Amino acid sequence: MESSILWTRTLHVLAALWLTAGVFASAVVLALLKRTSDPAGRAFGARTAWRLLTVYTLPGALLTGLLGLYQVMAGGFAFNRGWVHLSLTLWVVLLAIVLFVQSPKLRQAARTGGAVPPVVGMLTHVNALIIVVLVFLMAFKPF
Repeated sequence: MESSILWTRTLHVLAALWLTAGVFASAVVLALLKRTSDPAGRAFGARTAWRLLTVYTLPGALLTGLLGLYQVMAGGFAFNRGWVHLSLTLWVVLLAIVLFVQSPKLRQAARTGGAVPPVVGMLTHVNALIIVVLVFLMAFKPF
């Protein structure tokens, strides 16, 4: 049992790093995309942001959350702890942002080569803040 928890914890941390790479790289790409006026550069930036979302952010978010749930259930933590509730809520918010806002808008921008709506960039920064708060909650388990 102890060995499986250590392996899943390692996979959980690696998946969290995968998610973080996608979110923070997307923030950089979207910031650069905002400044470009060249249509070819805009299309390339939209495709790059879409690729980061589908290869890093979405799989990282799903895997991190599922492995985190396993850690709570198998690791002896209780679902009645405040940091667990807040972490689950933040994970669901992050997942909803990625699945229902960013994914459709970036897919459309990547297909058409059009502009990426500003809300996508703003929500990328919200996702980054959520990740920072989640790291704090996982590290310190404050309540």
